[in-house]
Amino acid sequence: MTLEQEIGIRCEVAGRPHPLAFLGCRELNYGQRSVLPLQPFRLSVPETALAGLLDAPFDSFIQTCREDDLQYEQSDLPALRDAGYPGITAMLAAHRPLLAEMLLDFMIGDLLAAIGRVSGYRAPDARYWGDVETADRRAYFTINEVQAVSFADGHAIFEGQGYYGVYVIWLTHGRQA
Repeated sequence: MTLEQEIGIRCEVAGRPHPLAFLGCRELNYGQRSVLPLQPFRLSVPETALAGLLDAPFDSFIQTCREDDLQYEQSDLPALRDAGYPGITAMLAAHRPLLAEMLLDFMIGDLLAAIGRVSGYRAPDARYWGDVETADRRAYFTINEVQAVSFADGHAIFEGQGYYGVYVIWLTHGRQA
């Protein structure tokens, strides 16, 4: 049984199924112009799986927002403050537009990392700083930009563009043999 069958997460790239273990997110310059040809993608995550995948990073993000709002006496996300800094389950129940905005702007990297973990992916250990041989090459499809997050039929739907290949910047200063 595959992860897609087990918990219902599905990804399609240009209308074709794509394995979850080979899905990643561009970390640097996310959402910027790509020199690689872009393809549309659609990632569908059951709402019942979403909370389990994002509980810890979501709670950490909420706590950081709460602390920042208190410290700076203003809020970058006033809708989150006004909602009382709810957890992801409460957001699914009563604050879906706000949750969609947060997933779009702040949580896609965390979600893809969690999907990678549950799909059995383990990053290789670098032998030294800047080790190109062990660069994370799992992301045969790299999400360049999520353009929309919506909820339909019990699923969170992520749509956007990405490319085949991996965008990796490795600093080699200090390379050891």
